[in-house]
Amino acid sequence: MSSKEKITATPTNEPITPPTTALLAGSAGAFGAGLLGAIWYTRRKQNKRMAREILEGNVPTKPRNIYTPPKYIPPVMTPAEKIIAKQEASLFAFKTLGYGTLLALGGAGLLATVVGYCLEVRNFKEFSDKLKIIVPKKTSNLRKMLGGTKLEMTAEEQAEIDNINLDE
Repeated sequence: MSSKEKITATPTNEPITPPTTALLAGSAGAFGAGLLGAIWYTRRKQNKRMAREILEGNVPTKPRNIYTPPKYIPPVMTPAEKIIAKQEASLFAFKTLGYGTLLALGGAGLLATVVGYCLEVRNFKEFSDKLKIIVPKKTSNLRKMLGGTKLEMTAEEQAEIDNINLDE
């Protein structure tokens, strides 16, 4: 290895910032996937219902005249069909609630794990101490943009931040 090829590692004094872009992109992707899934599911259910109505003969299948709308005959349910429909709707509602709860808890747990990993914290105390350092630095420009003064820390506040031990 020649002297030109030597790689020297120099420590930087820059703080390590978590990848907020990746977190935002992931949450936007999850939202978009949920929205597209809901649209897909709704269209699938509508197509099944229309196919069922065509098979039952409630909707005419022959070409219609442009000026006269087709006569729609609403489906009539018997009392037994209404009971079955209510049971199926209740089961669907409970399944939806269960899946939504699992997705929300799983997503929140995954998000908490990723944030903890990115900030290199293992419990709420370390997380709180880390935020006491990060938030004042990050919000000083925001306060200035909103018309306030730049964040100026008192000697007591600076001493408190300096005394926080993150290595515990």
